Amino acid sequence: MVMPSPIEIKRFPWMRRLSFISPKLSRLLTLFSYGSFNLWAFIESHPAITRFCEYPGYVIINDQPVLATFWVQGHDHQQFLVLEDDIQLEPENIIPAPTFRDASIHIVTQAWLASHQQWLNNWHRINPYIVTNGRFITPQILDATAALFNRPIALFDAEHALHRIDQQLVRTAVFMLLHQGRLTSDDLTKKPLSGATLFFPTIGELRGNLP
Repeated sequence: MVMPSPIEIKRFPWMRRLSFISPKLSRLLTLFSYGSFNLWAFIESHPAITRFCEYPGYVIINDQPVLATFWVQGHDHQQFLVLEDDIQLEPENIIPAPTFRDASIHIVTQAWLASHQQWLNNWHRINPYIVTNGRFITPQILDATAALFNRPIALFDAEHALHRIDQQLVRTAVFMLLHQGRLTSDDLTKKPLSGATLFFPTIGELRGNLP
């Protein structure tokens, strides 16, 4: 399937508007609820998801057209995600938005998002580092940082091990390795990001389940 394009959403005065840069897409996204913002954070941080699109069009649920929140694609699977109990959105243009019939659909519940809230909160803190500093991270910095992680290492220790490199750049390199799936961290699922957060190398292929 060709990657869908986001449809333009009609923006009413009362609607919340959340705009930010996605490192995975290298462009600006605009979403309209904190639920969709959190779902984006999971998608962005999931290294097995290689491409995605916000508000790609309609899918059919119980014989009714429903606007999908995201389309996501992994290595060998693609799926439309519909956020349960999200705000009702309308297309801006009169031209009908595309409808994807017989699509693979997954309904993401608010309870499921809540169960991942600590990870999502941490990713909201991580993303600005990648967006702001990622352009300054050379392949040499990334490789030097990756070479540290032959065992679990705290973020603080990684920053000080490469003392000739600015600490903010080392921290950003760690986050970029996490984003690429070369590092992982169980701590990020349990407690807030800090200098004591442990990161360790990812073992095996990046073929985790989509939401």
